[in-house]
Amino acid sequence: MTFEEKLKNCPPAEIWQEYCGFLDLSMAEYMQIQKRLVMEQVDLMAACPLGQRFFKGHAPKSVEEFRARVPLTKFQDYADVLLPQREEMLPAKPVVWLHTTWEGGDFPTKRAPYTEAMLETYTRNILAAMILATSHGKGQFHVRPGARVLYSLAPMPYATGMFPDLIRPQIRLRFMPSVEEARGMSFGQQTKLGYKMAMQQGMNLFFGMSSILYGATRNLDSLSGGGGGGMLKMALGMSPRMLWRAVSAVYRSHRDGTPIRPRDLFKLDGFVCVGTDTSLYKNELAEAWGIRPLELAGGTEPSCMGTETWSKNGLVFFPDDCFYEFIPEREYMRELEDPGYTPRTYLMDELVAGQNYELVITVLKGGAFLRYRVGDVYRCLRLRNPEDGLDLPQFEYIDRIPTVIDIAGFTRITQREIEKVITLSRLPLGGWFAVKEYNEEGHSYLHLYAELNEDDEGAAALTRQILQEHLSVYFRSYDGDYRDLKRLLGMDPLMVTVLKAGTIAAYTARTGRSVQPVGAPREVVLDVLRLNEAPAGQEGGGAVVAQ
Repeated sequence: MTFEEKLKNCPPAEIWQEYCGFLDLSMAEYMQIQKRLVMEQVDLMAACPLGQRFFKGHAPKSVEEFRARVPLTKFQDYADVLLPQREEMLPAKPVVWLHTTWEGGDFPTKRAPYTEAMLETYTRNILAAMILATSHGKGQFHVRPGARVLYSLAPMPYATGMFPDLIRPQIRLRFMPSVEEARGMSFGQQTKLGYKMAMQQGMNLFFGMSSILYGATRNLDSLSGGGGGGMLKMALGMSPRMLWRAVSAVYRSHRDGTPIRPRDLFKLDGFVCVGTDTSLYKNELAEAWGIRPLELAGGTEPSCMGTETWSKNGLVFFPDDCFYEFIPEREYMRELEDPGYTPRTYLMDELVAGQNYELVITVLKGGAFLRYRVGDVYRCLRLRNPEDGLDLPQFEYIDRIPTVIDIAGFTRITQREIEKVITLSRLPLGGWFAVKEYNEEGHSYLHLYAELNEDDEGAAALTRQILQEHLSVYFRSYDGDYRDLKRLLGMDPLMVTVLKAGTIAAYTARTGRSVQPVGAPREVVLDVLRLNEAPAGQEGGGAVVAQ
């Protein structure tokens, strides 16, 4: 039966158990599933050229041997196979290939193959997330066939573009705009039309990228600025129900002197959000929309990897999507200092609450990635949740690893990309480093700290503003994802601080440590700034010490 047929013919408890029953697993049961599935994947890999590359002629016979003998991997270990889509090298035939951002510019995308078994798991997990998004307690949910869905996620060939294709055979949903219309539009056009249709027809479910949702929320708030005139101009195309809601919202806005909020216009059954900055926006989104969004964890390589429960207070990873390993923060920071060091990994039943971990995945069901470092960092919030009867760890997404700066889920900026932009710009910059920082509203931006080359005759005429505007042009030109930040969100996430020539070298001389080009710890940034502000010939009050 399809999911819609089950909704009509099966008891809710049976449906809940089928899709959300993994939440009742004990830790021992969860690990048993994990270990069984990863060994099935090892067998598939042992029979293909890609797997033999990592196994070196000897397939592991146990999970312990697998973790001991197979190295941790990154995308460059697969690029020669996956970028040209060499299916003969893979453990199972792909049904579709998806793309995601790699480093922008010269290396804009990564590619990941999806097998039929992977898509079946993906579909089941998306339906589980839909159930949980509409639930207010264990076993209670409200998914209705024919629901209007505002869909504001990146289109194919990105992983989120698969959602409509996977869901459509299972349940009738009215996507706004339709999938066929959306695929003939840019992401920006799709989003704009979707919101217009929602204003006219209403909506029941909302799937969106957190940063896009936040931008739309601010736009809706602003509609009350002219006495609701902007909203009432749309009245001609509104359904009677939406017209009544709009008129009522404008009236209350005038009466109370308060802005119109999305919750005044829409009554959502469920609200699903994705994106690397979701935690920054969730509270504001919940207040504005009247329903707390359910967060999903995933990406192009792992697909839909985790979901929050009905309590919406922490992610749980699906046991059948990937085999999970975790690198503790102290381990990956040690590796940054000593690139020859191999960090140790831990399994789900070996974690410590309150600790940050870099995620390592082995994609199951014929996937291509073994012990793959996705580049995401999660915090283990708790090892179990007695209030929800949950015996499994829950997580929150923290950020990308320190050497990658992710802004609003749109672009991933690395040392290589910044070096390329600086070279293209021909600006007389000397030493530099970049970090991800946050403004007063809690929204992220790229902060570049750079020294001017004193030997260049034109350096003295360059102000911070000129540098910032000039570099922004080259970032937008070189990186299409960076350009989308301006086009879709109206933001240019670059801030430049000019340092005195020699400041970075002075820090290294005093501490014996170099400044990490991307993602330097906050205490290092503060120490460099103290040196930069110190009068010539002085030591900055002894603030900088060897680490």
